[in-house]
Amino acid sequence: VLDILDKYNVKATFFVLGSSIDKSDEAKEILKEEVKRGHAIANHTYGHDYSYLYPGRVMNVKNILSDLEKSQNAMKAVLGKDFSTRVIRFPGGYYNVDWNALNKDAEGTKKNAEQLVQCAKESVKALGPDADSVVLLMHDTYGKEETVKALPQIIEYLQSQGFEFRSIK
Repeated sequence: VLDILDKYNVKATFFVLGSSIDKSDEAKEILKEEVKRGHAIANHTYGHDYSYLYPGRVMNVKNILSDLEKSQNAMKAVLGKDFSTRVIRFPGGYYNVDWNALNKDAEGTKKNAEQLVQCAKESVKALGPDADSVVLLMHDTYGKEETVKALPQIIEYLQSQGFEFRSIK
């Protein structure tokens, strides 16, 4: 993903799970590399655990704040005590608040790269001809190899539509 973004001179925002950082040295190195290459890092909670964050399908503010802090601490352990981010996204998020377009790589049945590109295009087109910004939700975790294959075509499509790429900071 990072090499593709570099090739197209695109900066992205990575919404990071603290638990992913703590799983391996490789994850820590990837996080460092994202920052080194100029991408934004945002907090996506520590564990993405719906039963903890939303017990009984109700938001538990204390648990969410605790999980965000735990994730922030995991990031600081890798990126340094001065690292901070003001950008967060709750697991599940809210369509039209956290994002307004998606490639559906976490929706329904597993899709191949061509299907993911088509879903992204349809999602962007649904915003209408006067859409002035697109926040496109995609996932970069294990098992999302088709998303990586789709990424160049999605970038090229958005560029062809006149969109500029910016990170959320």
